[in-house]
Amino acid sequence: MLLLAGAEEYLTTEAIFASYHARGCDELANRALKDFGHETLPFLKFNANAAWYYTMLLSYFVFEAFKEDVCSDVIPASSYATTVRRKLVDIAGKIVRHSGKVILKITQSVWDRLNFSDLWIKCNNQPPFPII
Repeated sequence: MLLLAGAEEYLTTEAIFASYHARGCDELANRALKDFGHETLPFLKFNANAAWYYTMLLSYFVFEAFKEDVCSDVIPASSYATTVRRKLVDIAGKIVRHSGKVILKITQSVWDRLNFSDLWIKCNNQPPFPII
C-alpha cells in the first residue's frame, strides 16, 4: 500500500526506526514536564502550591526555549530534562581564576562533542525574535 501511495521512503530501515522512536509524541509534553519537575506539590496551602506550580511551568518554558535556541545543534529539541542534564550539564570541568579572569577548563573531547564554542556564542547572543 505504501508503494502504491508513492511513500516508499517509509520502507527504509531508517524511516522504520524513526517512526518507532517518534511514537507517543502526544504524551511527550506531559512526561517532559513530570521529568523536569515533580508531581507532588510541597506545601499545604493552595496559594503556595499555585505559586510553586506556576514557577515550575515558567522555568520549564525557559528550559524548552534554551533547548530550542541554544542546544538544538548538540541535543535534539525533543530530549527530556534528564538527557540534557546528563549530556550538557554533567560534564567534568574546573573553574579557575587567573590574571583577573574566571576560566572554565574542560577536556578537548567535551569541547568537540558539545561544539562548545558555538554553544558559548549562542548563550551570549539574544535569541532571534520575529519582527511583527
